[in-house]
Amino acid sequence: MKKIVLLFLCFFFFTGCVKNEAPDVVNAYFQKYKNHDTSVLNSLEQLIIDEDLLENEKDSYRLIMKKQYMDLSYKIISELYNGDDALITAEIEVYDYVYSKKSAKIYWENHPELWDENRKYRNLQLKYMNEETKRVKYTIDFEAHYEEDRWVLIPPNYEVIQKIHGIYAYEED
Repeated sequence: MKKIVLLFLCFFFFTGCVKNEAPDVVNAYFQKYKNHDTSVLNSLEQLIIDEDLLENEKDSYRLIMKKQYMDLSYKIISELYNGDDALITAEIEVYDYVYSKKSAKIYWENHPELWDENRKYRNLQLKYMNEETKRVKYTIDFEAHYEEDRWVLIPPNYEVIQKIHGIYAYEED
């Protein structure tokens, strides 16, 4: 009898403690970035293909973005439910690559001797991005839907992806 009660308690403990909450899908989404999940790296490769980069520039860009993913910080700040739909709000902090690109552009404009080659400008941008320490915070709303006994994250839009990559063109106050 003790074995049955013990078995029941173990079953209850393991199944009862498994939570299936809407913020879990947002946490899992960010963990894919932080852990360099295959799906995230495949998306990064597509992004790199779409850019006009030479092989060495591709390598630099890849490393810069992997650093961004690894150093991404986030916290869930609210959750709002409406039946089987949820709105999860997260605050993220990422390297500010918009600032890097603006700084590289200012440097470029003040040093006309570099204007002879477009590649020098691209390398300058990558250099500034690689050395960036300034971070920016964004508040992002994620949508999730409850179906088949679990929460499913609705794929984020392009603006959210830009924010995660630190390349969202914000306006400074």
